[in-house]
Amino acid sequence: MQTASNPALSTIEAKKKVFGMIQAFWESQCVYVATRLGIFNLLQEKSQSVETLAATTSTNVEKLYVILRALGHLGVLQEAPGRVFGATELSALLVTNAGPSMGHFAMHITEPCQWDAWKELENCLHTDVVPFEQANGKSVYEFTRDNPWSGDTFINAMSFLTNHAVDALLEVYDFSQFGTVMDVGGGQGGLIASIVKKSGCKGILFDVPYVTQTAIAYLEKQGLDVDAVQIISGDVFAEVPSGADAIVMKYFISAWNDEDAIKILNNCKKALPKHGKIVLLQAFVPDLGEPPESPDGILPGLFAVQIMVAVPGGAWRTQQQFKDLFEKCGFQLEKVVPTGTNLSAMEFGLGA
Repeated sequence: MQTASNPALSTIEAKKKVFGMIQAFWESQCVYVATRLGIFNLLQEKSQSVETLAATTSTNVEKLYVILRALGHLGVLQEAPGRVFGATELSALLVTNAGPSMGHFAMHITEPCQWDAWKELENCLHTDVVPFEQANGKSVYEFTRDNPWSGDTFINAMSFLTNHAVDALLEVYDFSQFGTVMDVGGGQGGLIASIVKKSGCKGILFDVPYVTQTAIAYLEKQGLDVDAVQIISGDVFAEVPSGADAIVMKYFISAWNDEDAIKILNNCKKALPKHGKIVLLQAFVPDLGEPPESPDGILPGLFAVQIMVAVPGGAWRTQQQFKDLFEKCGFQLEKVVPTGTNLSAMEFGLGA
């Protein structure tokens, strides 16, 4: 009789885990293709045969079946006799025609430009190249600006990450203590809209022009008063606008190396009043001995590799590294508030 400590059984389990790692990129590409084709949108309405789905998406029936069958084996879809496929709880998360969703996040992370960037991962260990820039000839921000589909997918992916965590955040962190909150790098405004609606404060949205252009229509759909959120376009390295009691940054500072992050934080410091705060909303890479997985399943240490692949010098940091970074700019950590997702709130003040 074999036991859990049996070496043979242990080896089998180890092999299963490694096989899972090897097959993971196959899984993600099947998810990408089906999401990009709108398969999950179609099946959310009703179950359909592969022949119908192929006709609707102008794809080869037999090749599409191979992909959908694999997604059925993964539990993303359910297959019935007659090669009929139906929706599941997983596929419902990947629907992209009902607002920002996990489907947008999946497509952003696994689209061809990102795929090509990961091919340069080993190369970046021996050189100073940024994998995304090496593969695509421009930065990720330039790429999303110049490619409408990628740009729209990126913005919706970031909005999904906000929507995914914002309710939990607002349950544990009180923004009503501030008269005006500014979201630096706030995209189309999902986070600041939620903060304003929940707390009753005024809001400022600050981002680059091509991003804030999408915010006007988005904020109108949120049912906010026209003057509830002021939209300001600019360059965070040149100046951060004043007028807020608190600055919130969600994942934003992770896109920059320490030198650039310090420039941003110093500009934030100039923009804040003496009583002002920075509320950093971030996932922390765990220190040795801490759980590697966030409550919602995100692995911050693995996400940190994605950031390294995408941007020059950017990184998800440990909690201590964020604390040290902010202290270099004269900020003092006042509290850390977990939210129950991958996101935590670090509140920094200007001190004495």
